[in-house]
Amino acid sequence: MKRCTERRRQRDITRIIQQRRLGKRYYIRDSRRKRKYKDEVTGQTKKYIDYLISRNLNIQISASGRATIYLPEIMNLSKEYENTMPYLNAIRAFSKLPWRKNSYHLVSVNFDHLKKISSSAALLLTAELSRWDDSIRNMLKPSIDNWNDEILEKFYYLGFFDLFKRSGIKSIGEDGKSDVRIVKYVKGNKENKDYQSLKKQLFEVVGEKIKKWTFLHSGLDEAITNVGHHAYPESSRVKLKDKNWYITGAFNKATKELKVVFFDQGIGIPRSLPTSKIWEQVLSFMSFLNYANKLKDATLLRAAMEVDRTRTGEVDRGKG
Repeated sequence: MKRCTERRRQRDITRIIQQRRLGKRYYIRDSRRKRKYKDEVTGQTKKYIDYLISRNLNIQISASGRATIYLPEIMNLSKEYENTMPYLNAIRAFSKLPWRKNSYHLVSVNFDHLKKISSSAALLLTAELSRWDDSIRNMLKPSIDNWNDEILEKFYYLGFFDLFKRSGIKSIGEDGKSDVRIVKYVKGNKENKDYQSLKKQLFEVVGEKIKKWTFLHSGLDEAITNVGHHAYPESSRVKLKDKNWYITGAFNKATKELKVVFFDQGIGIPRSLPTSKIWEQVLSFMSFLNYANKLKDATLLRAAMEVDRTRTGEVDRGKG
């Protein structure tokens, strides 16, 4: 059982006192507050989706608000970042939308145009589709009739189709269409550090022991620890079951290059820096920049590294 903090205890006491004092009026007020919050989220998210569409994102929305996202031909976080992230952000935005009669509703993500995708982009896309599937009670069913063969193989070995209870896809026949072999992703919660299945898969794909596994292992442990400390603070309104991380690996048989990709859906470093401990130093570091550049995530990340501290205030942290 999780230990109750003093702050949580005081909050519970205040709530119970208000319930006793107001009676039924407390629950009416609470429902109005929740409805107002959902209306605000719906309005903000709808504006953001309209903004993405204005940037020529390939999203088709019917008169009733039913939306279909058509993925681009290439998705790559290194070479095609500006063309890749808006699609991932759009899926995330749709999955957060509360159900409203006159709002947008995502009904399909179309893979037919997708020809190439990097391992990192594949993992992010899988994570966002997993979140969307969870939000609609696991009702998604992949339709692969017009998928590119290389894309189908990559997502099959990634474990993409295991996400969906209604997938029905057990095998894709012979592999070998690509030099890059991606291994099945591992999904964990902020309190779960078990990724032994990834290690086993990587050793099988590489065909030998990974010489620097100890170094890689310590890095993955640190990444998962960061999820617990920073990615999902109480203010983020994320439920415990949604405080997840995802990890996969890929091995290029031609170049002998191994890549490991780790991803969480947290708030990000720029939003997790508290004003009480580090913000003054960050502002000092950025004093020579104009206002627009100060708001860029890259600038905030660099500043956090330069001042040698993060939101914990601990001297052994803040190095990524």
